[in-house]
Amino acid sequence: MRCVLPMVEGGGAVVLDASVLINFLGSGCVEIILGSLPDRVLMADRTFNEVVKDPSGRLPSPPDRLALVTRGLIAVETLDHAGSALFLDLVSDPDGLDDGESAAIALAVVTGAVPVLDERRARRVFRERFPDRAMQSSAGLFRRLSDSGNLSPEAVRDALFQALKKARMSVVEEELEWVVRTLGTDMVLLCPSLKASARRRSR
Repeated sequence: MRCVLPMVEGGGAVVLDASVLINFLGSGCVEIILGSLPDRVLMADRTFNEVVKDPSGRLPSPPDRLALVTRGLIAVETLDHAGSALFLDLVSDPDGLDDGESAAIALAVVTGAVPVLDERRARRVFRERFPDRAMQSSAGLFRRLSDSGNLSPEAVRDALFQALKKARMSVVEEELEWVVRTLGTDMVLLCPSLKASARRRSR
């Protein structure tokens, strides 16, 4: 699929965790997805470095990953003093968030952006510490693209399927029904990363 970047106006900012960008890379059309979001897409430098160094052969090459920054699709930020203090607090938490998750949450908090998190532990920590703040997930962003019409239903379905197959994308519980409905039975049964309950729900 050739990546054609639509012009989208408005929006705020989202901060991606490493697993989220890996999911989009696995979709086969990461440039289309990032270019279609109505938000500025941010990543902490620690988080982005995890993606660049990911050894998976299922993803585009490291130079292609770095090109997302040079093309302006992702802005990589270094935490300021307040962000660094929050990062150290999060990374030393007994819940044991990794560096990338902690940096993503810290950047979102200090910039007022919405963090995009898939890992259950990271979502729980964010929800407990910042109960009044919004949070998103990979599947939630796919759904948002579908609802907005910025991508066709077919494009969303195909990208979602590839993210589940190649990047083994995790789907948060509140998005399971939408994912199953979007993919349909045949595609769901081909996605090992979906929970068994989701695969049963599609039958």
